[in-house]
Amino acid sequence: MFITFEGIEGSGKSTQRQLLMEYLTDSKIPFVVTREPGGTEFGTHMREVLLSKDSRITTNRSELFLFAADRTEHINQVIQPALNEGKWVVCDRYIDSTFAYQYGGRQHPRQDILDIIRLTDALEPDLTFFLDVSVEEGLRRARQRGVLDRFEQETFDFHQRVRAAYLECASLNPHRIVSIMAEGLESAAIFESIKQEIKHRSVL
Repeated sequence: MFITFEGIEGSGKSTQRQLLMEYLTDSKIPFVVTREPGGTEFGTHMREVLLSKDSRITTNRSELFLFAADRTEHINQVIQPALNEGKWVVCDRYIDSTFAYQYGGRQHPRQDILDIIRLTDALEPDLTFFLDVSVEEGLRRARQRGVLDRFEQETFDFHQRVRAAYLECASLNPHRIVSIMAEGLESAAIFESIKQEIKHRSVL
């Protein structure tokens, strides 16, 4: 299976990804864990450019194309080879982040973003978990982690638009996106929902 985790800043993706890694290990399922941006050596450099608060990117269009380049290499170098080998792929952020942050946050035309996703030859995930929290809670958690990155420093309205675009994306893709209200729940309870959904859709 190809599983992705999505959500605004501070939604708990990293925690749930770690729990899934432990679960797959216990289940003796071979897997690869990765992320966007930064899933390849090339992507690591892109991640620094894209997320650094000192980044010298001056246009949103440049940012969009850098994310697209990162994804193209990521699919070719990591995701597709792992799936070809029969491994599961667990990815922190993927195509739905592009839709949410570039269409919602940056306010690029919707069709432009859908076209960019298509042009990267992006594989559709088998299952996507959208961990939904309020913008207030997400940013509070992000601040608790320490220094904020370039996206975490964006305006409140930016993050509101991102969350709204995620909700739109979930409504458009009910066959693969599972929305989980992750605010006010313990991590274990959230992961139980994730585990049950995976069991329902796989051979586990």
